[in-house]
Amino acid sequence: MVLPAPAYPVIGIVYLSRNISQLGPQFVRSLCWALGVAVSTITPLIALTFKYQNRIVSSVIDHALPRIANLKILGIGVSTWSTMFLTMGETSLLVSIIMGEVFKKEKSKNLFQSVLAKNGVQVGPYATVADDGMVRVSAPVSASAARKDSPQQLHQRAVEKAQQASTHYGQRMGLWMMTLPLNFVPVLGPLTFCYINGSARGPYVHKRYFDMKEMTLQEREEWLAKHKSEYTTFGVMAQGLELLPFVGFIFGFTNTIGAALWAADMERQQYELRSKKLRETTATPANA
Repeated sequence: MVLPAPAYPVIGIVYLSRNISQLGPQFVRSLCWALGVAVSTITPLIALTFKYQNRIVSSVIDHALPRIANLKILGIGVSTWSTMFLTMGETSLLVSIIMGEVFKKEKSKNLFQSVLAKNGVQVGPYATVADDGMVRVSAPVSASAARKDSPQQLHQRAVEKAQQASTHYGQRMGLWMMTLPLNFVPVLGPLTFCYINGSARGPYVHKRYFDMKEMTLQEREEWLAKHKSEYTTFGVMAQGLELLPFVGFIFGFTNTIGAALWAADMERQQYELRSKKLRETTATPANA
């Protein structure tokens, strides 16, 4: 059974706490790298800019939102909370740049696949129900394509994938930097920031899953259009967790785990569809 999409980032946290010793050394290495980069980044940010940024945020609140200027949440003023969210946003941006997209992609890929393997999920070809009620299953193309493609074509395909990844990374970083000042606005600002950036990351949550299923570009677009609201809510929840002060970088890994668990539940449904297609195919000669 597939659960509501916003639940999977939380399920990822629970799953990690219960299976941390079984997820393999790649998680520990990735976490150590992320922790080291985050600490080395956030320490100077807090020491050099927190007081200055807090002064600016307080000034903005005093003039624009005087009614909540003295509001406290858990004993901490709204301006301090807003400054912490802003600082964490800056830290996340710097950590992403320093660690690099390739490093994060490879580590999260291993973690994603480890979770699928631990749950006994074998990803198969994409299956869908047509308008006439019949199940259709796309055929894997990697083996035949690999035999036909020349080394030059394979190299060109790899270059194109790298260019697409770089373009996506640049767009995400650009959007992040443009929306980062929203965190100056108490409460509503961080929520808007999470919605904008979470919506942008939604279509890429299951890129590895789609790659493993060898789905075509058209199949991916159709799938994402059909499940747009689910990917948006997952992305917003995941972005909100990663923005939490001091611990947000850890949730980058648990969000990957949550996405893998979501893919596992989806693949079980896909398995049922493929099994139904097999039964339809087997029954057709008998009825003919």
